[in-house]
Amino acid sequence: MSNGQQHLQGITLETLLTQLVDAFGWKTLGELVRINCFRSDPSVKSSLKFLRKTPWARAQVEAVFIGLQEGENTQQIRQRLKAMAGTGSKPSAASSRAKKPAQQKGPRQSGTADPWAQARAKNQQQ
Repeated sequence: MSNGQQHLQGITLETLLTQLVDAFGWKTLGELVRINCFRSDPSVKSSLKFLRKTPWARAQVEAVFIGLQEGENTQQIRQRLKAMAGTGSKPSAASSRAKKPAQQKGPRQSGTADPWAQARAKNQQQ
């Protein structure tokens, strides 16, 4: 078992998140892990819901917790998160698409997809 796993052994995600909020506050936590549920009207309930569905965000939050447990300051934790980003812990858009294939109706007109057009098309089908 690695040192990081020892820090997480037997700790629920809710306990972990509560300890991080107590230690850093929502503002600093939102600066460390840039996700909207930490930055816009944050709550433990909404954050837990998001983190349970989003493995890359949960991995970052766990890394912040491990840094806290090891006595690192916020700058050291930022370096830890940058190192994680360098190893590709956050799935790329291509690997996300591989899990849920996009349903395209025709050839793309430009290099980027319009998510609003896709949402409108999906709603019209229903």
